[in-house]
Amino acid sequence: MKYVLKNGRVISGRKNAEVTDCNVYVQNGRITRIANDDDFDGWDVVDLNHAYVLPGLINMHAHLFGTGRPSKTLGGGGMKDQILAAASTALGKKVLDSVVYSNVLNALNAGTTTLRGVGDFYYSDVRTRDAIKNGRLGPRLLVSGPAITCPTGHGDGTFAVVGSTPDDFRRLAQTNIDHHVDLIKICVTGGVMDAKKKGEPGVTKMTPEQTKAVCDYAHEKGYIVASHTESTKGIQVALDGGVDTIEHGAELTPELIQKFKDHHAALTCTLSPALPLAKLPPEKTRLNEMCTYNANYLFQEMVRGVRQALEAGIPVGLGTDASCPYVTQYNMYRELIYLNKLCGVSPADCIYHATLGNAEIMKIDNLTGSVEEGKSADLMIVKNNPLDNLGNLKQPCMVIMQGRIINDPKVKRNEAIDKELDLITASL
Repeated sequence: MKYVLKNGRVISGRKNAEVTDCNVYVQNGRITRIANDDDFDGWDVVDLNHAYVLPGLINMHAHLFGTGRPSKTLGGGGMKDQILAAASTALGKKVLDSVVYSNVLNALNAGTTTLRGVGDFYYSDVRTRDAIKNGRLGPRLLVSGPAITCPTGHGDGTFAVVGSTPDDFRRLAQTNIDHHVDLIKICVTGGVMDAKKKGEPGVTKMTPEQTKAVCDYAHEKGYIVASHTESTKGIQVALDGGVDTIEHGAELTPELIQKFKDHHAALTCTLSPALPLAKLPPEKTRLNEMCTYNANYLFQEMVRGVRQALEAGIPVGLGTDASCPYVTQYNMYRELIYLNKLCGVSPADCIYHATLGNAEIMKIDNLTGSVEEGKSADLMIVKNNPLDNLGNLKQPCMVIMQGRIINDPKVKRNEAIDKELDLITASL
């Protein structure tokens, strides 16, 4: 396949990027040339009519099994065990894989061309990734398989497997490696949905010894480690243990900022789940009053932590925590809006954090993340300038995945969820 995207207004994905009028040449799935010429001889021409071309979004933190519709299942509702038992059967895995594929295709149609899956059921993300690698249309997936946690830790009984001793953690990491995962995910702290006290959504669960054991083993095998971590104390345990990316985060101390720098670690910002859980009543989120309290507590902590990380020059990635209540697979663009409104980041740099910045943290920036020669043609095209309004990213008019063009992509939306989120966003 060989074509030129004519009359595009390119936003490269780099920091402080501005709009550049040019043509983008794509051959065999890669960007071969970006120029202002009109040498189209031998090329199929796709006229963009001055639409805006930017890198496909990268979601650094997603669970791929859910739609964002509020449910008690992940919070420990009575149906949880039955659902998980059904999903463990051969038929259940086929159904689960179908759901996951539908979700990631919806994300792709919304302009997210790369997803990092950080906790699944029975390796469904791995199977979906492999199907896409074998030719099925879909976004690029980097997946962890099931998360690894300790008894009563975050994900215990749902999307995580459980160990107690350092040897257990090394064994669980090897099991995931044997399933050909791309990274290791652990859960050093608890979370909003499993907290037992108000004001303690991120109580430390994994010990320093457990954390260090799994990180040392993963690094020895060539894998990075991402950790669900939602408290200041938990961040210290995670960084001391060798974690590469802190997922979610909390308020930082000067000592923790230095640890981030010493360990070359990054922070993944995920404001999308905490914001609606903090702002909406329990009867809508289907979570209890304590969860609502802790969501608001954590939301304030995460905003402070992200602001501190940005000011200190710590790499900050963006993810949505898709599958949480009110966090759909297609709303990655909202995370950019939250970063802009709540953390004071410019639209151009919000795009950077959601594209090239994420790719740099994931160590795939040589492959994707920017509109530059030699990169994979992973692109989204929108009609109006996102530097004027990040809401213009909501509905691409075209998505390109490794050179494959999706014209007029259709996004399956949940109108009730979107209505609530629009009201929340307007209030920021």
